[in-house]
Amino acid sequence: MSAVRDLAVAELLGVLAYGQLRSFSAMSTAVRHAPDARSADRVATFARREHDAYEALRGRLGELTDLPEAAMDRQKALFDAFFDRAPLDDWFGASVFFAFGIPLARDFARTVVPLLDARSAEVLVRTLDAREEAEAAALALLRTQLGDAAARRRARGLVADLLGRALTAFQQGAERTDALRVLFEGAASGGDRVRELAMDLLARHRARLVELGLEDVEDLADPGDPTSGAPGA
Repeated sequence: MSAVRDLAVAELLGVLAYGQLRSFSAMSTAVRHAPDARSADRVATFARREHDAYEALRGRLGELTDLPEAAMDRQKALFDAFFDRAPLDDWFGASVFFAFGIPLARDFARTVVPLLDARSAEVLVRTLDAREEAEAAALALLRTQLGDAAARRRARGLVADLLGRALTAFQQGAERTDALRVLFEGAASGGDRVRELAMDLLARHRARLVELGLEDVEDLADPGDPTSGAPGA
């Protein structure tokens, strides 16, 4: 890869590594809200895997740059704004966050894998594979808590807020760095590809809503343009 693309990969891995670190922190926080020891132990196990994934990304980042912390710090404020407002005050809110908030990051990471060099892609794929069980468990757990209209109404509100904040962070991040445009090879088409990526993330998110009965399948037909302005800023 060229030096410019190497720099873009390092910046992107910095984003993913810091996001992974905040994901670990969120799961660790949720342990105290678990309704029983078995649930707490399972969440703690998933949190440990998140930290292992962070260390893998951080290790690869350190191979690409002598300033890995600087690469992580560049987008730190955006992730902090998102995670600091995560609904982690009770078990229901945490369940919603792990079923919808965390998977948004995994969807993004899955989409950018083909843009990376072979070694970076290998590390990232391992972190994605490690999350599959946790995300499936989060969806199953939340499904058991959506037994009445009040719960579904609260879940929709929390999910809408999460999505708005995630899209805002995505827009602001895309404006602050040209890493994605560089990796998409060319600023002229890069902007279109960035918008397509955002649309793909929104479609995956809405598919999860439909899976849990929180949105009708007909609503997937026209997801709109998430880059035209997002709520939750």
